Amino acid sequence: MRRCWLLILLSFTAFSTVTAQSGEDSLRTYFSKWSVTQLAEGGRIDAIRQLDKEAVLCAARGPNKGKLFISEDKGLSWRFLAQPVTADITCIAETGRRNEFYILTGTAEVWGTTDGGKTWTHLKTLLPHNRNRQQYAASYAIMYTHQGTLLVTDTDSEGGHIYRSADKGKTWQDIGAISHNSLYRLERTGNGIVVNGWQGAVYKSIDDGITWNKMQQLTDTALFATEYMGMSVVLQADQSGKIFRSRNLGYEWDSVAHLTGSADDFVNIGYGAAYYSTYTEKKEVYLTTDYGKTWRSLGKIPTVENDWLDHGVRLETADSIITLSGTHKGFMLRTAFHKSSLARDLDQWNNNQTHIAPSKRTDIPQEAIAGQLVDVEALNEPEDILVHRNFAYIPCRDGNNVAIIDVRNPVKPLLAFNLKDPDILDAFSVAIENDHLFVLSMTNAMVSVYRISDPRKPKKVAAIKVGGEGSYLQMYRSNYTRLRKIVVQDGYAYVTHSSESKVYILDVKRPAAPVIVSSFHTGDGAFAALVHQNTLYLAGYGPGSSLITVDIRDKKNPVITDRIYDPVKLKGTCALAKRGEYLYVTAYNAETVWSFSIQDPLHPKVVQMLSDTDMRGPGRIAFYKDRGFVLNSVNNSVAVIHTDDGGRMKIETFLQHPLLKRVYGIAVVDHWVMLAGREAKSFIVVDIDKLGRWLEARSRRE
Repeated sequence: MRRCWLLILLSFTAFSTVTAQSGEDSLRTYFSKWSVTQLAEGGRIDAIRQLDKEAVLCAARGPNKGKLFISEDKGLSWRFLAQPVTADITCIAETGRRNEFYILTGTAEVWGTTDGGKTWTHLKTLLPHNRNRQQYAASYAIMYTHQGTLLVTDTDSEGGHIYRSADKGKTWQDIGAISHNSLYRLERTGNGIVVNGWQGAVYKSIDDGITWNKMQQLTDTALFATEYMGMSVVLQADQSGKIFRSRNLGYEWDSVAHLTGSADDFVNIGYGAAYYSTYTEKKEVYLTTDYGKTWRSLGKIPTVENDWLDHGVRLETADSIITLSGTHKGFMLRTAFHKSSLARDLDQWNNNQTHIAPSKRTDIPQEAIAGQLVDVEALNEPEDILVHRNFAYIPCRDGNNVAIIDVRNPVKPLLAFNLKDPDILDAFSVAIENDHLFVLSMTNAMVSVYRISDPRKPKKVAAIKVGGEGSYLQMYRSNYTRLRKIVVQDGYAYVTHSSESKVYILDVKRPAAPVIVSSFHTGDGAFAALVHQNTLYLAGYGPGSSLITVDIRDKKNPVITDRIYDPVKLKGTCALAKRGEYLYVTAYNAETVWSFSIQDPLHPKVVQMLSDTDMRGPGRIAFYKDRGFVLNSVNNSVAVIHTDDGGRMKIETFLQHPLLKRVYGIAVVDHWVMLAGREAKSFIVVDIDKLGRWLEARSRRE
């Protein structure tokens, strides 16, 4: 096997170097630093998947049809693995287990191995003959879902079918024609799976491929390229070069660009950056750095004439991102980026206002960081943190899971259990009372209950449907934002339902048999919730902009007693916290923090509204003594606010750290503040006392 390495002029780790050139030139150089390996002389690498943390498998079509190649060092070196078939291999399905994977051929055959490719089993030929009138391959996509189901598409010109196997290919069910034309690729999108194809429409399933619904007709030509970017963004591109973008998991779409050449594939780099390849015209590679909103050409790939990038994948480690892309002529392109440098440099190129002046900013010193954990699977877009008996429970939206982290030794946080369950799709909020964990699924509108007497072995005891789909909300352009938050106190759970603008009260005194006892409309959205004595406080993020107060002495007949509404200064109210006799409220879109006196719990009185140019996207708030910590996810910071006994507030500093990229979760326990980064997939523990001493020493030096 022959390898040729391209010499790239600039290192990806030093933004200070690349800024010496013009912005466009430096950006092109930064993302065009491919190393090139000739893997299958003559072509064609069109299928590639990551098998585990180190191993990547790719497969060939055309002159090398049926051949499999494997890398066991993240794409640095490759070797021939096997040739289980003599037909084109169009797709690979990985399972997360190194030795178990599946391949799909262009003749709709499914093959599987459980010993890393040494031996193979022919599981099914799904079609007796190719039903595509244009003589494309009979089948292009196979997927092994998170629930262990195999899904396959076909290219029947009379209507693309989806085939489903729940027993690893032993038996199959033809779900039927999903589209009016051929189907192409399957793509995971956070809370579900989407499929595209020749019809120019996108279809989605949120029940593991059993049922499919048409989301939107995007174009009148074939959709080929598809990619989930994270942060709810999905990209699609068609044969005419049009690019479409969804910012809500594929429910609604916008046309964002029309580029030269026909779409082949996207490759997600991370933090909003992605490659996009074309296979006609100039056969260029394009780049986005802002989640698909804008695009620029990187030119042709540096292999041979008339070659193009065919299909690629992204590998993510705790500190790095690697992309591996096969080409039409049989080459493998590899790039590598350091995550903290990539995130910083993308902010610079995109002119994101994440930089805070040194006089107002504190870069958290390493000596104040007690412990940290990055887990790209278990901490996939964490939403919040709840600590109970020295274990942190972190619902993760994109991972559809709850990460349970052992923080008995905060210096060395350890993943104790990764809780996954079809009923907690789009896990958004958790609550705990005694030995029971309550997990809220936003999309499923479900509350699941687990016994956690041993947090390392949670046991499910109940699940209950709470409300329905609700109404279309213009600000989300969908109705999938259903259940939002859950709080439990004294045997009752309070659940907010965004798309219904309602709150449900559940009797959970018997956790194995939860019962809905009442519900009521807020009239102004329903998002965050907090219970104090017999008063429920609600923050109406969307569509409302308000603090709502509810008398809940009679659980069957709750009564709204007060509503403080301001469509400008309370826009996006999203978090509540209590300290003493004061309630603190953050407004994400208004970029404000409010304090209210609740001496009369049913009728809060405004004490202060706090705003600052560097408080961008304020979210959750937690307290340690007289210090409040407010998350600012837009500029990746945590505002430290001094609060006095009268509810007055003053900003002291803004904390920043590379692992706080899109900081979303917070909890304070003793003198530890625990933080989770949604894009960084991180969990860090900061020693507040050490941080305070470091700040005092810095102040004396200045």
